[in-house]
Amino acid sequence: MTRWLCVHLPFFRTERITRAAPRAPARWIALVELRGDSVMVVDASDLARAAGVRPGMTATAARSLAPELSLVEHKPQAEAADFEALGATLYRFTPRVFFDSPRAVLLDITGCDRLFGTVEGLMAEVHSVLARLGYAARLGLGENATAAYTLALGKTGALVEAPVSALRLEAADHEHLEALGVRRVGELLALPLESLPARFSDVLVARLRELRGSAVEHFTAFHPPQVLCERLEFEGPTDRRDALMFAMQRLAVALEERLAALGAGALALEASLRAHEGPPLTFSMPLGRPTRDSRSLAALLLGRLESVDTAERWFDGVEVRVPVLGPIRPPQRDLFSGKDAAKERSIAALVDELAGRLGADAVVRAELTADPRPERSFAYRPFVAEAAASAAPAAPRPVAVFEPHEVSVECDAAGLPIRWQHGRQISALTSAFPERVNFGWWRGDDAERDYFMVRDEAGAQWWLERRGERWFIAGAF
Repeated sequence: MTRWLCVHLPFFRTERITRAAPRAPARWIALVELRGDSVMVVDASDLARAAGVRPGMTATAARSLAPELSLVEHKPQAEAADFEALGATLYRFTPRVFFDSPRAVLLDITGCDRLFGTVEGLMAEVHSVLARLGYAARLGLGENATAAYTLALGKTGALVEAPVSALRLEAADHEHLEALGVRRVGELLALPLESLPARFSDVLVARLRELRGSAVEHFTAFHPPQVLCERLEFEGPTDRRDALMFAMQRLAVALEERLAALGAGALALEASLRAHEGPPLTFSMPLGRPTRDSRSLAALLLGRLESVDTAERWFDGVEVRVPVLGPIRPPQRDLFSGKDAAKERSIAALVDELAGRLGADAVVRAELTADPRPERSFAYRPFVAEAAASAAPAAPRPVAVFEPHEVSVECDAAGLPIRWQHGRQISALTSAFPERVNFGWWRGDDAERDYFMVRDEAGAQWWLERRGERWFIAGAF
């Protein structure tokens, strides 16, 4: 048996604006656009609709019904991008996602409920995700998409009890059904189907066939966008830093859900504060490990925001992109305590936080280089940058490299060091691993050096360097 879930978002258009506010989302909002010489209402929030504000009326008429009404410019392209982002978030529940209008997402969840225990568990998780993103939704579960859609719009658990208005019919059909006294879907289904084409539109007949499963349903298949980007628009330009911080936190939650749908984590973040006037303020952050936890992402974004000068600037919204993704694999169980893995994760989190606050170039690590000279055998590179591939040296290398300090050394007939004077102490030496390093004449330094790993009478191991007839302590093992 197939199962479809309809996610109906009755106030998506206005909630995509109000969810950016750190206060309660219940707001008097109307989306407006200019048509000719008049400013017309495109949509309204729940509070505004309760006051009588309706799409199609003028902004002046709407304000007369709700004096507290806030008018926000309708931006269809931004709205479509936000709806796509929401569809990509719901991709974590099923790979079969379909759109209908800017207010409904249809999910073919056949067989997917087992991943959440039960279908009720899946629906509860969908509700939880949408609530975290700031959206209110009505869910409908049916054997086909049209049935699920009707149940979501009808706000009832039984299809026969749903109002006929939930079938998305034409106005003429509604008037005709009202005249006949047909108000429930069950009453409409009881009418002989063969008699309906002569009295009603093709839309009504097609809808009933879809409900019965005897007609092909036509919805737009959705595929997630290639670029992972989340954005928030403010109700109006703001210079409040707490509004920017709240937006960053909300976007971090959205990114976590999107990344969970991909089974991936962010390896870099790019943020843009869209200025009301002038160019946006932007910053980027490479990360040391794939990360998708919203608290970690929010902490990194907020830490970086602290160093951004937003004084005397007004902003219309915030956008965060993930330009580089990395796989997140479930942690393997350890035979013992697993403390090493936890320590590695905590170190990576610390590095990401420091890099976010100080800049990626300020947090570094040492990496081997191809230069054989010990003082140049390593280089400091940003910790979060990809490690350069380098071959391990043929001979052992000391754990500590010193500024070369000249010492007096006595050698045997083969030229191996057998005794040295280190300060006032004279010790016998046992040498091993003689190594000659050629640098190349073009480096402007000694063309070659000899190195010896030696052990003194106390058991300490040293790295001796010979340049011609002179000897130096170069390091310790």
